[in-house]
Amino acid sequence: MATSTPKKTRRAAARTSPSDNARIYDTFIVGAGISGLATAIKLNKAGYHNFKIIEKASRVGGTWRENTYPGCGCDVPSSLYSYSFAPSSRWSNLFAKQPEILSYLERVSDEFGITPLIEFNNALERAAWDDDAGLWRLDTSNGEYLARTVVFATGPITESRIPAIPGLESFKGEMFHSARWNHDVDLTGKRVAVIGTGASAIQFVPQIQPQTKELTVFQRTAPWVLPKPDMALGESSKQAIERFPVIQQSWRKAVAGSLNVINFGLRNPAFLKPVNVAARQLLKMQVKDPALRKAVTPNFDIGCKRILFANDYYPALQADNTSLIASGLVKVEGNTVIAANGERREVDVIIWGTGGGLQLQVQHPGLMN
Repeated sequence: MATSTPKKTRRAAARTSPSDNARIYDTFIVGAGISGLATAIKLNKAGYHNFKIIEKASRVGGTWRENTYPGCGCDVPSSLYSYSFAPSSRWSNLFAKQPEILSYLERVSDEFGITPLIEFNNALERAAWDDDAGLWRLDTSNGEYLARTVVFATGPITESRIPAIPGLESFKGEMFHSARWNHDVDLTGKRVAVIGTGASAIQFVPQIQPQTKELTVFQRTAPWVLPKPDMALGESSKQAIERFPVIQQSWRKAVAGSLNVINFGLRNPAFLKPVNVAARQLLKMQVKDPALRKAVTPNFDIGCKRILFANDYYPALQADNTSLIASGLVKVEGNTVIAANGERREVDVIIWGTGGGLQLQVQHPGLMN
């Protein structure tokens, strides 16, 4: 979240002009995730080499490095969710999982010579525009840097967020966020509460459901969850894609075209009315119990919020050991979690699927609140 201070305060706080010995970068890139790497690669290709790229972690990858929860993957086909200048024939599925995406980003970073240019384990702490010097001053964990332009490639979902729930400090069981999955916690035979039904939760809920004794899913807002047209790509498919690049190029164009159609529908809601009708009919087929079906049916049209894709989420919700509470978590009393509608559950583990966000302290005349 960008913050700013009044111009008078900024000028009063401005430091003196940089010394002759201070290096001034043309571009400063913050983050070595999928967008930061692309920026560095494109700058290099265009002949701009006076740039600096920093990364708070010890390896590239961004959200695909941080998120390692069970079932983590992308809901955009890999043919499109990859760099146009670095296609890959190694994807195991039409929709790649997290380990393969991370491996792909590391491989591309190496192949394009970006990895040696990255200053790892260096986090941005503050970025401020110096009016007098006409430069950005960037305070990092490794010191100050100066730059004419800054690319904040930090992404919005690399930092986990746990809501401030009254009584949370009284919980005595295990608790972690999906973006910081604790793989040391064995969920076998445990009573588990999952808070949230967003993109991450619909992926890990089906993975952990068979392990748990009781699984309670807290749903504040029902999302639209549509079938995921995924399939495995065997060795013969991979070899064909490698031998005939036009296959992947054509598939990429087809996926991009279909997404553009969806984007047209988002801008023209009347166009999606038949899709809304079809989605509701599909829910009747997928969820047999009328009460559960009513609870998971969104009260808004497709496109008002992010559309999710999964084939195993609704089956997991209908499992004998799973219960859905169509309400948000509002209070914790010891190991009892309490929903806004008054429902209570005794649990051993709380898993937060509540999304994330990154806050940066940024000061610039053009970033006024």
